[in-house]
Amino acid sequence: ELEQLVCGGRVVDLSALQAATHYDDGYSQHSTAIRWFWEVVHSLDDAQQKRLLFFITGSDRVPIKGLGHLSPPFVISRNGNDNTRLPTAHTCFNHLLLPAYKDKDTMRQRLLLAIENAEGFGLL
Repeated sequence: ELEQLVCGGRVVDLSALQAATHYDDGYSQHSTAIRWFWEVVHSLDDAQQKRLLFFITGSDRVPIKGLGHLSPPFVISRNGNDNTRLPTAHTCFNHLLLPAYKDKDTMRQRLLLAIENAEGFGLL
């Protein structure tokens, strides 16, 4: 219990995150790109889900109240429609900038490339 209080949870509850997500810049929960995004995210394995959480928030740990209570809330904004562009994130604001890719496979490839190669802030 003390570890969870200090370090946060380990289980990534994507349904809670999805339910609490806000959308901006032309996206809504019904946008094709957003439906693809959540389909891709729900298909990720546990390690990839933690990498996604790290990419979005700067931490691979779930806040004590859960992902539905992120502060500030998770926001996904449209970031153009360039299929070569990678998703980017503002971790201080839990804000994902997601291009409107032409298909779900391209979105999956670009998202995985971004989350698997992201580095957070740290001292060497």
